[in-house]
Amino acid sequence: MTRPDEVLSAGVESAARFLQADGTLHDEVFDCPTQYGSAYFGWCSAVLAGRAGVNGAHHGARARRVLSAALAHTADPEQEPYASGFDRRTLSVTGHLNHRDFTWPAILKTFLAVSEDDPDLRTRLAAVDVPGVFRARPPSNWAAVWMCGEWLRMRAALSSTTAEQFDDWIGVFFAGREVGFDLGLGMYQERGLPNSYDLFTRAHFTDLLVQGYDGRHRDRLTAFLTTGLRRSLATQLSDGSMASGYRSAGQTWVLGAQIALFTGSRVLRLGSAEDQRAARLGAWRAFDSFARWQRPGTSSFSPVQNLLAPELRVGYERYTSDGHYAPLALGFLATAIEAGFGADEPPLTSRLDARSPQVLAERVPSNRGTLHGGRVSVAVQAEADDTYDASGVVDLTFGAGRWLHFVTAARHLSGGPWLVPGLAVRDRPGSSVATSLAGLPHRLLSPLVEQDGGLSFVSAVAVAVASSGEVETEYRHDLTVSLTDDGIEVVEATPGRSGSVSLLIPYLRDLGAGETTRVELLATGARFTLGAEWVRFAVAGRLDRAVDLPYGYESRRGLCGLVRIDLADPVDTLLWSVSSS
Repeated sequence: MTRPDEVLSAGVESAARFLQADGTLHDEVFDCPTQYGSAYFGWCSAVLAGRAGVNGAHHGARARRVLSAALAHTADPEQEPYASGFDRRTLSVTGHLNHRDFTWPAILKTFLAVSEDDPDLRTRLAAVDVPGVFRARPPSNWAAVWMCGEWLRMRAALSSTTAEQFDDWIGVFFAGREVGFDLGLGMYQERGLPNSYDLFTRAHFTDLLVQGYDGRHRDRLTAFLTTGLRRSLATQLSDGSMASGYRSAGQTWVLGAQIALFTGSRVLRLGSAEDQRAARLGAWRAFDSFARWQRPGTSSFSPVQNLLAPELRVGYERYTSDGHYAPLALGFLATAIEAGFGADEPPLTSRLDARSPQVLAERVPSNRGTLHGGRVSVAVQAEADDTYDASGVVDLTFGAGRWLHFVTAARHLSGGPWLVPGLAVRDRPGSSVATSLAGLPHRLLSPLVEQDGGLSFVSAVAVAVASSGEVETEYRHDLTVSLTDDGIEVVEATPGRSGSVSLLIPYLRDLGAGETTRVELLATGARFTLGAEWVRFAVAGRLDRAVDLPYGYESRRGLCGLVRIDLADPVDTLLWSVSSS
């Protein structure tokens, strides 16, 4: 496995091609500064300055130059914010939202690492109106970021913020209802309940404790972050990524945030000895994936978990560009390295894949769950927000070091519902419209629960009858998923409705690594092969037909195809399974 500091160095050099003479970092596609990329590029350079031997002076000088430019932009809210919204159809910038909140910890960390004795920078930092220049207030996740920077400024005796005022800001997170800390789940909640921004926020509060916060909320934060650590361990999939859940799944900064959170948790000795061992493995599991996203044929580090060219925008969300999300990912890695990650020998892949059986079944508000055993992980959503996700089996991974996973929902390039492997209903036999239940809103009738070591839920789904225009029929949808030694078994039923059904399988065809996935349609299902890896889907029952649509779909992981398998006989229950090499 490549060393963490080598990955950081390669990523920094890939971005350095787009560093301007004035110290701002430009995005390689849009040729302009985007959001907070300059500040995090500076922090990465500062970490390398202390670790790069003969090149340390070069990285230090670069870090100081970038720091000065990033501070100038952050300190002056009258300047137009950097680009923050992007149109994939015309490769144009569509928005300039103020994201200065995100620059503050990177600026302060860079300052303390390479310029702490610079009197000019000390004066400029002390003059910044905090939180006046920032957009968000507690309990926003944005506020958690600038608060981390403000704590460092307080430690450097450059801030007028009092300890009591800082404690009051933290208290708002504990008092939040729709936005704030859910102490029982160990989860930071905001609109859509994104797993990514729960991780993001707790990573920053973990770093706050690592940086010495000792105010009146320290004990409460420690307890919350310990519960949250266990949630993050449970939501990490066997390939090192994080279970889907609303926006920003499949981003490399999420991998970096896991490395930082798990490393910081070990520094703080959160939880039990077993939690600490799991956190070590979790950090290396995330890094195993993180290190893979240098694009072939170029030195460019990808901000998304695929290797396709950045101008294709596959897997990007509208607020994503290379110019800020790649440095953010590398910035989290830099923070972890600074806290000691990479000082020990990496575990073998066989150790990463030897995961003890574990079940997470969350009810309200997330209605999400995961199953783990050995090298297999599966994530289930019982009531997904269809802005970003489907319900059902949303993630299925087969261990570290692999490419061929069935992760994150896919969608046709023209739009339409999100698709994950699962049941589709037809209102008549043959090649009629197959409506995926996963892509429709689910109204829970019975919550997500652990059942015999698996996960199960019951919901109601309104399905439009294709042959009757706008007429809708409400189906009951029962789903149970269980782990096997090499995959999963799934039972999906529509009690009271026996009819024509299909299994839809969106699959990753091209992630930009050179080879593409081959599909073999079988009498019992379909087999997918990528290099030496294979995954087989098997369906119980007599098949009418199977068809492969290799183009026209994408997911956060790359370009996708879709296999449709139609059963010949009307049924009210679909049994399917997945196995892997």
